[in-house]
Amino acid sequence: MTKDRNESVTNLATGQNQPFSKKQSRRRFLVKTGGILAASAFGAVPLRGWAAEPVNIGALYPTTGSMAQIGVGCVAAAKLAVEMVNEAGGIKSLGGAKLNLIVSDLQSDTTVTRTETDRLITGNKLSAIHGCFASALTLIASEVCERAKVPIITGSSSDQLNKNRTYTFTPFARASQFAKAQLQMAKLVGDKPKVAVIFENTAFGTSTSNGLKELAPGEGVEIVMFEPYSAGFTDASPLINKVKASGANALFSVSYLNDLILIVRTVKQVGLNVAINGGSGGFVIPDFYKNVGNLAEGLQGIAHWNHDMSNDAQKVNAEYKKRTGEFLFEYAGGLVAQTFMLADALERAGSADPQKVREALSALDVSTGYAAMAPGGKVKFGPDGKNVFGHPVGVQWQNGDLASVFPDEDKRAPLMKT
Repeated sequence: MTKDRNESVTNLATGQNQPFSKKQSRRRFLVKTGGILAASAFGAVPLRGWAAEPVNIGALYPTTGSMAQIGVGCVAAAKLAVEMVNEAGGIKSLGGAKLNLIVSDLQSDTTVTRTETDRLITGNKLSAIHGCFASALTLIASEVCERAKVPIITGSSSDQLNKNRTYTFTPFARASQFAKAQLQMAKLVGDKPKVAVIFENTAFGTSTSNGLKELAPGEGVEIVMFEPYSAGFTDASPLINKVKASGANALFSVSYLNDLILIVRTVKQVGLNVAINGGSGGFVIPDFYKNVGNLAEGLQGIAHWNHDMSNDAQKVNAEYKKRTGEFLFEYAGGLVAQTFMLADALERAGSADPQKVREALSALDVSTGYAAMAPGGKVKFGPDGKNVFGHPVGVQWQNGDLASVFPDEDKRAPLMKT
């Protein structure tokens, strides 16, 4: 048990187990960008003759298993965000206390998620948790956090997270909002869209696809096929042949990375000429382009965060890219913003107590700085823990990168016609 625990949890207090060396250029970046936020939002750093006790933040992510591609990137972003906060002086109201990140590997498994969340909480004095991005995992983790009365902030899009919960906070778009935006984007490629919807039979797939089905009539979109499939399948041909027979001129695939790669390749192999909107999930991470290459060019999707949305986002993206060689994808970028939301709450709470942090999160209302890095640039939580300003952004693969193309107020590049 002890051995498993040590293998699954990484402690980031003073630079231990960090995958990146602290070069002087990076220090200048952290001081310049993080320091600007901290100085403007929290005031000058007080001088103390003693070292404040670190504030423990739990991080629940799958760094092994089928979801590891996203999980590993999230952990890299979480470490960057903590360094930014700490280099800027930490939590001023707590004597400059540093954030201490405690990472737990969920192994892409729902059973492990339950046990690891419980062990993370019972084995550590936590102020809050962020995680897990995958709805199937986050729903379980949030249940454990609710019972333990520890706040969790997450980039998961499942609408279920905003029902009967008081310690769960969702700063980005919900699955139902993704559906509406995706349907509206269908009109970018045709006046009378006929859409085939295929989706994995998980919490993420079913919640998003049901939203598509319910909202389609009101958006003037005809759904000609609505088909679930078993996540992790190895042959997409039968599914794509059904799409071909449906007469659809647009395909919505609600899938994570590996399934989506197979689907896109199969579409091209069978010669199906159809506009593809890959939604969120696996579609909006660098590994998708790595695997399908030019097949991705012009394909559209939906994200709750994109690295071109603001100057702050672009600054963090540049640093993340230096470290990893890849752009800052939606879950990782949103996680940087979430870390600054927690720092803001801790600053206002003046306490590391999870109940007081929850109260401070519930009163969060930001429109500047890294904590406000969301589409529209505003975050304010309603009584259900949902950002009242939250909405998704439509993206498109252009020249190997994701560009924000929808709606007009969030557009950073013109739509590429395909």
